Amino acid sequence: MAIYDLMQLSPGVLRQKIREAPNRPTKWRLLGALVLRDGLLLGFAIAYIASFTLLFGAASSYIGVASFCILLSARFVNYTYNVRASLSALAVVLGLMWGNSVLLPRLGVWGAGVVNLLSLLVILRLTTAAPIMGNGGVYTFGYVLVTGVPPVGAAAVTGTGLATLVAYLCCAAVFWKHHRHADAHQALWPVVKPPRLTDAIWRWQLRLALGVTVALMLGQALHHQRAMWLGFACMSVLLPQTTQLRGRAVLRFSGVVIGSLVFALGAAWLPVAAVALLAPMAGFWLGLTPSYFWASILNCFGALSIVHTSLGGPAAAGLRIMNNGLGILIAILVAGLGNWFWHRRTT
Repeated sequence: MAIYDLMQLSPGVLRQKIREAPNRPTKWRLLGALVLRDGLLLGFAIAYIASFTLLFGAASSYIGVASFCILLSARFVNYTYNVRASLSALAVVLGLMWGNSVLLPRLGVWGAGVVNLLSLLVILRLTTAAPIMGNGGVYTFGYVLVTGVPPVGAAAVTGTGLATLVAYLCCAAVFWKHHRHADAHQALWPVVKPPRLTDAIWRWQLRLALGVTVALMLGQALHHQRAMWLGFACMSVLLPQTTQLRGRAVLRFSGVVIGSLVFALGAAWLPVAAVALLAPMAGFWLGLTPSYFWASILNCFGALSIVHTSLGGPAAAGLRIMNNGLGILIAILVAGLGNWFWHRRTT
């Protein structure tokens, strides 16, 4: 395979190929493809997200992050219905992200909870007909991120609105390029209409939307800084594969504890300039590992680098550990109650 073709493979596949390589030159070639892929991806991410900040203001950087994740997903995963309907669905999804970022700060805990639950269900029905492909995590992450940092002031609202429009055009172009011939005869409604509870995908979507909603409600009720971390943790644990839930919860929490403590120590002992490099360095290593545990550790560096200057390293680390612990606990409770309800209903 050419280097370009190798770079299209995931880090997990490339690492497997490296382990199975028959000789040293092949191993070095595969390793070079992995590192080059990661470096180019990180460089593109920085340039793409920075362009949103430069063009539309600091509040739009989160739209850049969310749409960057959608861009990467859209290259390989579609919505399983025709492209014209898919582009309309994408507009609805991004519109909900931006519109709710403006609306939610004006609502109380229960009002925001209703809006989040209904919005997440719409987003998941539109994008996750095949949950195993990962769209649930991508779009839920984007929604929680964008709505978790609301724009303040008319200029910021306008800037984020324009940023959302540009994000749509970028993602739509990628979607059209890669999926315009896929599922050409599949209409929208048969895929997204709410089925009965006997449908396993629908039960998972309900579980994920409800879990994330409850996590965000708790964060809002407790007036937690970075309440979105509760939503991310809950989302991350609530996989379609329910048999992996407990193990994933343990990996997530242990990774967050280790990553937060290591960051706090680094922030205390390293020079300010060196601390600023921790997040991009972690981002580079994140692209090299398929391990959920290591991803949980490395994600802490990016998250904590945003808040440690205002809270201090130890306080930021403690907040991240606490918010993730609460989000994971909510995920386990929601999944357990859902399983109990389904068991009672079927016996």
